[in-house]
Amino acid sequence: MNFTFNKFYLSLTLLLLLVSINTYAQPLNKITHYQPTRFACYNSANLLRIVIRSYDLNSKPYYLVVNPNTFITENIPAITCKTATLATSELLATPYMRALIHYTSPPYLLDNYGMSHAAQAVNGVFLTIDMCPARKPFETDFFNTLVKLSDKYQQPMPIAVAISGLWIINHPDEFNWLIKQSQENKLQITWINHTFTHVYYRDRPLAENFLLVPHTNASYEILANEKLLLEHGLTPSVFFRFPGLISNETLVLKLRQYSLIPIATNAWLAKDQQAKPGSFILVHGNSNEPEGIKKVLPLLQNLHYHWLPLNAAFEK
Repeated sequence: MNFTFNKFYLSLTLLLLLVSINTYAQPLNKITHYQPTRFACYNSANLLRIVIRSYDLNSKPYYLVVNPNTFITENIPAITCKTATLATSELLATPYMRALIHYTSPPYLLDNYGMSHAAQAVNGVFLTIDMCPARKPFETDFFNTLVKLSDKYQQPMPIAVAISGLWIINHPDEFNWLIKQSQENKLQITWINHTFTHVYYRDRPLAENFLLVPHTNASYEILANEKLLLEHGLTPSVFFRFPGLISNETLVLKLRQYSLIPIATNAWLAKDQQAKPGSFILVHGNSNEPEGIKKVLPLLQNLHYHWLPLNAAFEK
């Protein structure tokens, strides 16, 4: 990587830091020494976990761990994690590791690579909502509808939000509203990593766009976004959505290295793709794609649709 590009990312980081300091009313946690890793451990309840990140939270060592059976992540103090001596074959036999290897294996597609629907027959569908950087306000009526459904069914509405760091920084009130709905058990949110800046150029071909723009620092895009979520007391999931759904073999193997499972779609509603049982429905909640919101609203009111959390899509 050349000096000019490093200087660009340094300048961008400093600028965004200044913006965030002036924007967020609530204090941020301090995350330092954030590193990808992978090893097995037993938590304080003697349950197996796979450590995928190590970091300091307000100067205290922590781990981001994943339950290898449920795919649910947790942030735990490092001191509570006892290293497990598992054979490689035992680790690879867990549902999470099987899925990680399967969904980062050939054939590698330029467009829509990854898991696009449930791995098993399920009585329901999965709602994934992309929050790419945008200046417009988010889809207020849509999100309020989701909250009303939680009131109607007396349980939180499960959604997966593919969120970008720049959207968070530019929409603090809306982001804090989402956090509040989660805290009040209105929305059950799985936070999908959608990169920090979500690089995109209108005049570039797909093979040189999004994360495939030459010299893009994919590691920065992935890890900076996770750190931002952690700074706000949220837990990053093990799921990742490529910006534009565009990728290549190098990027997919980077996800494997970082223990992330790529999430694609087989029901991008704005592109007239129809939802079927087990579908990963894709809409944009950032007001950039109103056609998708128009099409999902009737589905939300349809009693035949059963909405499921993303981790329920995997074989256990």
